[in-house]
Amino acid sequence: MKRIDCFEAIAGSLSDELVITNLANTANEWRAVRDNESNLYFVGMGMVTPYALGLSIALPNRKVIAFDGDGGILFDLSILGTIAQTRQSNLCVVILDNEGYISTGKGKHTSSLSSNVISIAGVAKSSGIKNVFEVKTVDDFVSAVRGGIEDDSGPTVVIAKINAEQAFVGTSLMDGKENKYRFVRHIEETENKVILRPSAREHGEPPKPDPVFSPINEDDSFGDILFDGLQENMINFVVGLPCSGFANTIRRCMDAQSMQYVPVANEGTGVGICAGAWLGGLMPAAIMENLGLYASTYQLMRGHYTFGIPLLLISEYRGDAGETEFFGDSGDMTEPWLNASRINYRLVRDLSELKPSIRDGLRWMNFGLRPYNILVSFDLSRPMPQ
Repeated sequence: MKRIDCFEAIAGSLSDELVITNLANTANEWRAVRDNESNLYFVGMGMVTPYALGLSIALPNRKVIAFDGDGGILFDLSILGTIAQTRQSNLCVVILDNEGYISTGKGKHTSSLSSNVISIAGVAKSSGIKNVFEVKTVDDFVSAVRGGIEDDSGPTVVIAKINAEQAFVGTSLMDGKENKYRFVRHIEETENKVILRPSAREHGEPPKPDPVFSPINEDDSFGDILFDGLQENMINFVVGLPCSGFANTIRRCMDAQSMQYVPVANEGTGVGICAGAWLGGLMPAAIMENLGLYASTYQLMRGHYTFGIPLLLISEYRGDAGETEFFGDSGDMTEPWLNASRINYRLVRDLSELKPSIRDGLRWMNFGLRPYNILVSFDLSRPMPQ
């Protein structure tokens, strides 16, 4: 079956669903069939489904559809396990599997792992997702997608085995940032919420009051101060990996009623989920070692910079003075990496500066619509015994 035939068959039955699409002709064909303010187009490989998951978490009463590809989902198979763990019943992931990277040409050199090695449906089921359907006809495609939209029993993954035919329908004249503004303004209007928070104020208006920070006591731990700083600065969504330096903060995030914590298997996955969460109106932060920043380079550059999406990054300075483990020897790359990536940051070496640095970072990134990094010195996150 052809991808555009699938799109034409399902488009007329959609109403207020939010749609995240893959790159190239997936985006072009869906735009040609159903151009709508509820579409975010041209999301990079390995990010479509994380974006959709984050959006579905932010807007649990709104149906979210991901139009991903076999290459995109194979880029980050761990997202399937995260979907199973979060159990968002409002999420329907459609993987358009043509068994190749067809937009780059046809031939053995463009075949994907799904052509003869991996069953994506099998991986999805083994990851713990119950509602998994592999379809090969347009009628079955419509039935599975409609079921995924209407069924509240859990997330749905539909693997559509399409052929290599493409409909050349022209490309979009919007860039990623314009598309992002259109998409977010649509969500703001239909959900009656404010997502874009520019820091500008009326001429002569006094600055908005600072958040009220709880006092820091001499015996307060770094982990508790960081958690309080996140909470007092209105962060309500956090992703991360297990990390000794952040262990206490992560435990506090997991236990807090005011905050949702999503554990991920790869920092780049978490960055993608945060992007979707921000698009839906949450205030996300990603907690990771500085080595995790390196692992997130693609998602940050291809996603957050393409669309203009802010994100608060809290990273531990492995390889800083006091490091005792061998894998920290690349830590001296951190600040050059941040500068080369055009990520504004603050290096915090005093616990009293931790909460204000979060406040200032949020203000800057809401204006700049770019990621901001709080780089925590090693002697704060892992203090040596006295």
